[in-house]
Amino acid sequence: MNELDMRALYYITLAQSLKAGDDIENYDNAIKANENMLNQNFRIIADKLDEITALIAAMNN
Repeated sequence: MNELDMRALYYITLAQSLKAGDDIENYDNAIKANENMLNQNFRIIADKLDEITALIAAMNN
């Protein structure tokens, strides 16, 4: 898979709603940071799955 396939497959968006009194900029920054961490984690999982798949394929040959 190429880079674009991975982003399309594991793209994450979180609801960006505010509670009364929340600072909008801090809230949006926190949401964006959380999205980035989740996407990084999914990328690591996808890479590991690719590695495992390649190992299994090599064992079957």
